[in-house]
Amino acid sequence: MLSVVICTYNRSEVLSVCLETIAAYYPKNYTVEVIVVNNNSSDDTEHIVQQVQKNNPWVQLVNESKQGLSHARNLGFQTATQSWILYLDDDAKIDKNLFNRVHHLITSSEYRCIGGLYLPWYAVEKPRWFRDKWASNKMQYHELSTLKRTEYACGGIMLIQKFLLEEHDGFNSDFGMKGNHLHYGEETDLQQRIRKTGEKIAYDPFLIIYHRVSPHKMNVKWLLGSSYTMGQTFLLSTGYPNNMFTGFVGLFIALFQSLIHLLIYLPLLLKKGYFIENYIVDVFKKPAKWLGVFTGSWRGKGYTHLSD
Repeated sequence: MLSVVICTYNRSEVLSVCLETIAAYYPKNYTVEVIVVNNNSSDDTEHIVQQVQKNNPWVQLVNESKQGLSHARNLGFQTATQSWILYLDDDAKIDKNLFNRVHHLITSSEYRCIGGLYLPWYAVEKPRWFRDKWASNKMQYHELSTLKRTEYACGGIMLIQKFLLEEHDGFNSDFGMKGNHLHYGEETDLQQRIRKTGEKIAYDPFLIIYHRVSPHKMNVKWLLGSSYTMGQTFLLSTGYPNNMFTGFVGLFIALFQSLIHLLIYLPLLLKKGYFIENYIVDVFKKPAKWLGVFTGSWRGKGYTHLSD
């Protein structure tokens, strides 16, 4: 019934935690295979998977030599023998009810592509100023719901019918992480192509994983940099015209938002528990995305050397 696909690159330590939680909550009422796609890792990823395989024959390892998350995700669904694919990030802990929820969605839902909810978990203590919402995709929906056309499911926890991936040729390799080079857009691009055929994308707040927040992500530079990088692929992945005109519209929005946010959030600095880091992120995180839209309109594919 289900193939779980986990793509990984040089993160054997967190991968082992992910596989441990899957083993702990592995379902007994339906068939699940777990496919780990090793995307040219130079660490002990292969050894970690082999150790798990000793007691869990449902795990298999495949190797993708083409560097890039989209290549790895495509090999994952092409290798899968089951009719549904569950994509999980390699640094995720699954919720104890995840497999029960997946079974419910597969057997009773009308949707063929469903994004879940990721909540943060911390391997080290987070800074006082860091907010959980910056490490989560929690939305306003309280039950399984159709997403608006401007909303997208997260690929780090995505349930999708294999046939749908085959029908749309999977993920576009022009988008997505490549090694340590941060890049986005592959999930958005796929969902845009799916929607063009009339298919609906859903979000389920009960399809839950806990996503590791690495120490390097808990700083202002990473938060703004990742938002900027998201913006660089926004026009192409969402299907908007990618030209200088739309780029300058993005620049105008960035400048306008920055000015408004500088004024709106300034009084909060007088409140206890609101730090200068909060102010900088609140003021510039959204404008950073639109600045990325501007530079992405003339710089090309916009890869940034930041660890995921």
